Amino acid sequence: MFKEITSVEEYNQLLSDGVIPIDVRSAAEIAEGKIPEAAAGYDWNNGEFHDNFDQLDPEKSYLFICRSGNRSMQACLFLQSQGFDNVYNLKGGMMNWQGASE
Repeated sequence: MFKEITSVEEYNQLLSDGVIPIDVRSAAEIAEGKIPEAAAGYDWNNGEFHDNFDQLDPEKSYLFICRSGNRSMQACLFLQSQGFDNVYNLKGGMMNWQGASE
């Protein structure tokens, strides 16, 4: 089972541990604000995620972010089915994010 985080402190700890944050929202959603370190270009709804996930290294750890936590949870489940062991979901997504955004 993937792990879920809920706080800025957990996020910062994961970041310092080398976890790579990836935003799976649309470009329009990201334009409204995103977590500064999060990579874009992995929109779950338009197929970018499925087109680009093979660029991700299964040996690395990833944290997925979306608006509410649903698409990022789906991304976690999908990657686990592809053999990725270290995936995290930002529970509640950007709706509950209390940290910095740009």
